[in-house]
Amino acid sequence: MARFDDPAVRFDAPGIFFDMPESGAAPRTKAMSKPKLNLQGVNPLSKVQLVNDIVTQMTGNANFTTPTPTLAALTAKSDALSAIISQIALTEQQLEQHNVTQDTLVTELDALLTALMAYVESASGGEEAKILSAGMGVRGKPTPPGPMPQVTGLEAKAGDDAGVILLRHDAVKGAKVYERQRSPDPFTNASWVNLDASTKASSSITDLPSATRCWFRVRAVGAKGPGPWSDPAIKTVP
Repeated sequence: MARFDDPAVRFDAPGIFFDMPESGAAPRTKAMSKPKLNLQGVNPLSKVQLVNDIVTQMTGNANFTTPTPTLAALTAKSDALSAIISQIALTEQQLEQHNVTQDTLVTELDALLTALMAYVESASGGEEAKILSAGMGVRGKPTPPGPMPQVTGLEAKAGDDAGVILLRHDAVKGAKVYERQRSPDPFTNASWVNLDASTKASSSITDLPSATRCWFRVRAVGAKGPGPWSDPAIKTVP
């Protein structure tokens, strides 16, 4: 048997191959390469440049004599995309200019309205009716409070301690306090029990019977009285 360190054996001697397969073994097959484009996440302008590079490389390439689709079709689609990209860039530039013009006009209009307001204040002699007749409001006159809207977004969650439920809902503008009620499951019109009121949109209810399912509802109370009750929320007391 020939040894690798035998000086009589040359690596390039005919018939000697270090990777020669054993007798009867199947010859190794060469792995086939596949092309890739990396199209995902590439912006449109880069894709246009990619097409230009590909068309340049494949034009007159003896390896690819009949491209499908044709290079002409690829170029036409790329040119159409390039034209749209240019139009978008121009439109964005024009939009930016229009926004600047709009801001300038708004500032100038505000100045004119402010000057007109000073004239109305002087010419009206401070009479409310005259000011209102000019289509302007009157400063310092409070808007009368309206009725409270329904509380929305009510959620009931289990607290960290036994017998505790956390209530959370959307805040209501103008609410002075939030009235709260609970009911066993199932609830009826007569099953609701009043709880202590809360001044916050997030509050806790304690000393509830553990392992029972309870319903909860909340309503906002303002200067003109309470609004409608919220949609009820249910939770099993921890």
